[in-house]
Amino acid sequence: MLNIGEKIFIAEYGAGYIKDINIRKYSNVSYEYVNIYLLLDNMNFMIPIDNIENHKIRNILNKKELEKTLNMISMGSNTIESNWNNRYRSNKKKIQSGSTLKMCEVIRDLYYLQNQDMLPPGEVKILERVEGMVASEIMLSFGLNMEQSLCKIRNLV
Repeated sequence: MLNIGEKIFIAEYGAGYIKDINIRKYSNVSYEYVNIYLLLDNMNFMIPIDNIENHKIRNILNKKELEKTLNMISMGSNTIESNWNNRYRSNKKKIQSGSTLKMCEVIRDLYYLQNQDMLPPGEVKILERVEGMVASEIMLSFGLNMEQSLCKIRNLV
């Protein structure tokens, strides 16, 4: 891992690629940083190599794995937590895990609530964020733009 140009996914930030690895000097001490370009927020994210293990970073899924994972969105949900607070905490944990499968579960459940006109305004923002994170991974795996990636997700509902 950590090769320039490598496509990666960072939990809570989405997909991107390693732009470069460089050394910065602060107070006569040199630090090595990984510069990661994140597609969702259109920003550079610099992580000191010494602290890289504090971030949940993984390689993006390939097309086949991603297609299989995205099918989770079209499956029916067994149970959805009725208490908003408990559901929020559960969804937050799933998003923080960095697992595309768990993020697709969040999307599936929140779309269900949205279709039932039961989605609170706070969860609308969560849906938009998690949808964007999964879409950023689709962008890199399939070579699509953000709009096409979001359509791919929304067509599964």
